[in-house]
Amino acid sequence: MSTTTSSPKAELLSIGDEILFGDIVDTNAAWLAQELRALGVSVSHKQTVGDELSDIVAAFKLALSRSDLVLATGGLGPTDDDLTLQAVAEALGVALEWREEVMDQMAERLKRPKDQLGGGNRKQANIPQGSIILRNHWGTAPGLRVPSGERQIFLMPGVPREMKGLFETYVAAYMRETYPARDVILKTYLHSVGLGESLVGDRIKALMQPGRNPDVGTRVAQSIVSVRVVGRAASEEAARELMAPTVAQVQEALGAFYFGRDDDSLAEATVQALVSRGLTLAVAESCTAGQISAALGGIPGVSATLLEGSVAYSNEAKMRSCGVKAETMAAYGAVSEQTAKELAEGIRRRANADLAVSVTGIAGPDGGTPEKPVGLVWIGLATANGVTAEQKMMAGNERNVIRARSTMLAMDLIRREALKLPARK
Repeated sequence: MSTTTSSPKAELLSIGDEILFGDIVDTNAAWLAQELRALGVSVSHKQTVGDELSDIVAAFKLALSRSDLVLATGGLGPTDDDLTLQAVAEALGVALEWREEVMDQMAERLKRPKDQLGGGNRKQANIPQGSIILRNHWGTAPGLRVPSGERQIFLMPGVPREMKGLFETYVAAYMRETYPARDVILKTYLHSVGLGESLVGDRIKALMQPGRNPDVGTRVAQSIVSVRVVGRAASEEAARELMAPTVAQVQEALGAFYFGRDDDSLAEATVQALVSRGLTLAVAESCTAGQISAALGGIPGVSATLLEGSVAYSNEAKMRSCGVKAETMAAYGAVSEQTAKELAEGIRRRANADLAVSVTGIAGPDGGTPEKPVGLVWIGLATANGVTAEQKMMAGNERNVIRARSTMLAMDLIRREALKLPARK
């Protein structure tokens, strides 16, 4: 097989109405993109197309016009709406040809004589001329490599287990053999909490120039804004050296809002901060209903710091469990600065903890008023030095989103207090 030293551009093509209509989540494309990056292959485009022959043909033609490698998943089954084989043949201007070995492999896989296989299975044995069959040991639909000049098309079933098996056995091996001098591509994510994406973008704007190596970008999940740094170099060591200054610049730009990298979670960072300072914690939760305690409780070693948590949802529970005064509830209500402070101080005294956090808010979708709309949350913090509370206004009225963001912000407040970092502004 001939080899090349250039780094190819790959395009992913996901085929099927079930993906296009959102009935299932396209996890295949995400997995393939990660695997290709690890092989030093850049994914430059991704297409999703339904089960319409003309659309699939057009998608393949477009992909071949701009990409060296096309990796397609789906549409290889036995039913009438599985049209990938026909579409590839039309896109390349070749005929479908009968390949008996496909029938042999399907018969072996299904443990039935070939003459007992239905017309749908016979349809799968008609493949584009010039195709190289990739034996599917995990299902019946064959994988294919279809050369088109200097370009290559890889066809894989949409079933994740089958797709992964074919990729790891055949496609990855082809990449390693054909592109032995490919660049190494490394990626890392630096996580922050408490800053919006636009503010993070402002802080790292100088690092986000098009064509820059390392490449820098952002992604958002709930209240976590992560900065992606991707470096390309001839070796892993060179890629890490190339990325190191940019990683340091990003971390400096994020400042106290930065809490970890890659698989690090905010809960882990919070527990580590408490344990490193030898501090104990108590938690009083209303609208988050135990999510803070559950998140922290999932971290090994938390028993050294987390003393107790109280889900004080009703007004009566707030007064009975955490010592909120009846007059406070009557004058200011459950969602207020005053109640948040008394919740935090009450649970701290009850647990004899070094610090305590409380959350009370209106998670929606109803229950809001003009004075206290859905998304209004108060987070209290009590220490031996006093009690404070901060107001947060969560956008939207999605209940679970508001609760999840409140949980993140409460953990970040604990982390900052433990490490004596500047307060959020």
